[in-house]
This record gives sequence, structure tokens and C-alpha cells, in this order.
Amino acid sequence: MRMNRWAQAAESPMFCVWELTLACNLRCRHCGSGAGLAQADELDQVEALRVADELAGLGCKRVSLIGGEPFLKPGWEAVVERLAARGVIVELVTNGWMVDSAMVQRMVSAGVHSVSVSIDGTAAVHDMLRDRKGSFERALAAVRNVREAGLPVGVLTQVSKANMGDLERLYPELEQAGVGGWQIQLSMALGRFGGEEQWILSPEQLPELERIILKLSQLRGPWVYAADNIGYMSRNDPLLRESPTGTFCWTGCQAGLHVLGIASDGSVRGCLSLPAEFNEASVRERSLASIWADAGLFQYNRSHKEQTLTGFCRQCVYRRICRGGCTTLRYTTTGGLGENHYCLYRMDQEHPSPSVGEA
Repeated sequence: MRMNRWAQAAESPMFCVWELTLACNLRCRHCGSGAGLAQADELDQVEALRVADELAGLGCKRVSLIGGEPFLKPGWEAVVERLAARGVIVELVTNGWMVDSAMVQRMVSAGVHSVSVSIDGTAAVHDMLRDRKGSFERALAAVRNVREAGLPVGVLTQVSKANMGDLERLYPELEQAGVGGWQIQLSMALGRFGGEEQWILSPEQLPELERIILKLSQLRGPWVYAADNIGYMSRNDPLLRESPTGTFCWTGCQAGLHVLGIASDGSVRGCLSLPAEFNEASVRERSLASIWADAGLFQYNRSHKEQTLTGFCRQCVYRRICRGGCTTLRYTTTGGLGENHYCLYRMDQEHPSPSVGEA
């Protein structure tokens, strides 16, 4: 079989997710990082600007700045300005609480390219999950403010048992607000949801989630698509990942291959959704270039062997391409990396159902 080029480490990361701070003005029930208070050892501004220079020098094309809430990090504008001045596309992910017209103008002036607002349901559901009354209206207002300033604006939604039934009701509100794209991802047993497993969707609920995403993706409003922890290799996978720039299929977890994550304390992981035990190094001890070039790091992907897969994944005809799906999803649901129970191809094989074109 021809080598999957996405299973090989690139000379430089194409995309970096950088957590500026764990400080947050909300206490979301499903927060994977347990954000709330800033860590005592977060990178200071001098360190952050050095990291921005290193990312640009390394050739990273796109950086997504997240939190906590990134606007609570002193000096966030300087980080954006430094990255943008060196040709890096900068995106910001926010809960929307602070995004009034003045904040949007600060983003525009700093060089922010696009904004994603986290919205998890219609008003009652969203406010319950975000644990703050009025957060839904603030989030929708943020979408409108960003759109009116001319920046591309999208929405991110984590799906659990608390809100899967609310997705179709949320769609028209997002459409009316002017959302361009809507990314839907699974809530995982991390952070505050680590002790709330009763809210996590079961594998058997995936076909229903797939049906909802496919239904919404065929409407004429926001572009709706599945995140990397939803899939994999089902007959409808290209439709789940379809975008305005083309149709794609799952080609395996890209953590440490084409994607990089930087935590607020400078710890480096292949993907920030992975827990801290996957920390590879620190930008306080080594340059990003040396970390990325170190062949001994990110071994779960860079030295992946299909023989390490177990169960259904070991026998799967797509094992060399899929490589077990999302690394974080495997780890949080099984405690290891051998098998992914959250697999739509597996559901297709064990419980065949019509494809979207046959339904």
C-alpha cells in the first residue's frame, strides 16, 4: 500500500493551537482544560513574544489562540501583532462574553484573521452548560459584532447527551446571526467532564449524531462539518468533512505530524486536547525548532505501527490510513491507544444503515 503522506512528520507544523491562559470568566461544565484561574507559571509577555517569533521562524502557517479566555491574557494583542506581522494567519477562539464592538476593533487593529465563538445550544441549554445566565445572548452578539466588522466568524460546539437534541434547534439561530462555519465535536471525559462521564455520548449514539450533521450540512446556511474526534472512514466520511474548499476524508491524527499544541505554561504537546501526560518538552527549556525536529518525540504518531492497534482497529481494512482515529478519544475512552470504540465505520459494519443518499 502506498505510504500515507499525512502519516509523516512535516518539516514545520502547518497549524498550532496555543493556549494563552487558563484564566476564564465562565466555568463551563464541559471544559476539557478545567479553566478558571490563570496558572502561576504561565508564559510572560517576553516569553510569549519569543514563542511567536519561533513559530513564525519555524514556518507555521496558522495559529489558533485559545484559553481559558484569551482576552484575559495581558498582552494578547502584542502576540497577535507579532505573528501577523510575520505572515502567520491568526485565529481567536472565545466564549464571546467580552466581544463587544470595541473588542472587535482591537482584534482588527492587531491583525486577527478570523474568530470562532463557542456556542453549545439554544439559550437555556447553552447557559446551563456555561453556568452563567446570559452567556448565550453574549455569544450571539459576539458573532454579530465580528461579522459586522468584516472578519470571518464561525462557531464551535461540543456535543454531549446534554445538547445533542438541541443541535437542529440551534441551526436557525446561527444562520440568522450570520455564522459562516459550524464545527461540531464530541465532548470527551477531560477536565470538568472527567468526573461527569454520564454526559458523554456512547458509541451507539454516533450514527444519530452523524445523521444530524449530514442533515444540517445540506442546508444553505452555515457550513457544518465534523471535528477530528468524530468519524471515521464511514461511507459518509467525505460528507462529514466537506468544506467550501473541497471534500476530504480522514487521514489519521495529525498531532506531532502537521499540528502542534502549546499550553499556557509553555509545555508542548502534539495536540492540546491531549492530557498533560503527553507533554513532550517546554519552550522554556528548548526552542520550538529543536522540539519539532526531535525524532524521538511525538512517538505515538511519528513511530506509529499498525501492530500496536488492537481489537477491531487491528483488523480494519483502513488501519494504515486511519491509525485508530483521534488519539485523545482513544486515550480518554480506553486508557490506551490501541483501539477506538467511537468509529462510524465500525458502526456501519456492525449495524448497517442507509447512506445519506439512500435515506
